[in-house]
Amino acid sequence: MITVNSPNQVPLKPEDFDPPLKRKEPSVPGYWTVKELAEELEVSRRYVHYLITGNPKNRLPPQVKAYKADSVYLFADEDALAYIQKTRLRRNA
Repeated sequence: MITVNSPNQVPLKPEDFDPPLKRKEPSVPGYWTVKELAEELEVSRRYVHYLITGNPKNRLPPQVKAYKADSVYLFADEDALAYIQKTRLRRNA
């Protein structure tokens, strides 16, 4: 049953992207690392860290949800794929 509070969201898969994703094998199954996301978006790792923590100097809130495992940030597949799709749509517009 679909209600207004829970829209029908189809989960994204790596096969759905055109052009295909650059990442072939994940270093951590089910998650993306900062390095993998930076390479996919063609940005620096520092920029990805700003996506995680926000940028208080420019008053930008965090853009991507990340999990911190020891000293490494990990992004869930769903969150990373959604952000990649959003970024690609914005670049193509």
